[in-house]
Amino acid sequence: MAEPEVGGKLLPLSEAVRKFIPDGCRLRSGGIAVRKPFAVIYEIMRQRKRDLTFLMSGWTEDADWLIGGGCVAKLEGSYLGLEALGLAYCYRRAVEKGVPREVVIEEYSNFGMTMRFMAAGMGLPFMPVKSGLGSDLLRVESFLHPKATVLEDPFGSGEKVALLPACRADVALLHAQRCDEEGNAQVWGQLGDDLWGTYAGKKILLTVEEVVPTKVVRRDPNRTIVPGFRVDGIVKIPFGGHPYQVQGYYDTDRAFRKDYAARSTTLEGWQSWADEWVYGVQGHDEYLKKLGEERLARLRAKPVMSGRVNYGY
Repeated sequence: MAEPEVGGKLLPLSEAVRKFIPDGCRLRSGGIAVRKPFAVIYEIMRQRKRDLTFLMSGWTEDADWLIGGGCVAKLEGSYLGLEALGLAYCYRRAVEKGVPREVVIEEYSNFGMTMRFMAAGMGLPFMPVKSGLGSDLLRVESFLHPKATVLEDPFGSGEKVALLPACRADVALLHAQRCDEEGNAQVWGQLGDDLWGTYAGKKILLTVEEVVPTKVVRRDPNRTIVPGFRVDGIVKIPFGGHPYQVQGYYDTDRAFRKDYAARSTTLEGWQSWADEWVYGVQGHDEYLKKLGEERLARLRAKPVMSGRVNYGY
């Protein structure tokens, strides 16, 4: 199937990062354990972006890499670690020792962050929730004042609710399986909070494994989670979510993740890893060449096709 030509939204990765992600912006990443826009994260590091406020319900390597690269000044979110692989040591060094720079965090629960993104995506100033009532998460502030406001139901029930401020992003990143030439982005598998987190962005930078004709998107419209008119830039970048999995395209590169977790425990190990995989390669194509076709072939997904449905009337 021939890929369509894409209009002015299609950009090379380096140009897209220069255009959409300035120093000091509020940046929302994407993916909860799947489909993380890692190719963009690498390029942000290569371009030495600075003073970012990084937003997400829960981070893993994405935040740890940007912190290690000195790109992040502030975090708004919850969990930050390498899941079963252990602690995020760049984050720990930044908080405990200010290496390579001090990083501060405004901490919410995963659910709280999702509700903040929902408020932003709906154009609301806040979202009322019951989650967190009685928790220090609502009381202890870092740089947002107020972080939350607790009030009594004005309609007379006597119940208390917490108002969480909308979490708006200057730009939201989304790595999707595919889109068409307009940027209608299709995702399947685990969504996490990608729907509302993406809508929270004033601008949306979309990376995809492939660009397909619009008729392909229209044949399966339920997979479209972001309409093209909301997308500002498109980067076609196969394996753009490596080392995480993208359902239907490739599996998690566990060996890669384990290697990072082991090496990043020391500052010297982190610097060696970053020099090898980030600063020592001239972009995504060279990154894939370094991984090697044999390794990529092992990761590629086996064909397990979904059943067909009738969308006719």
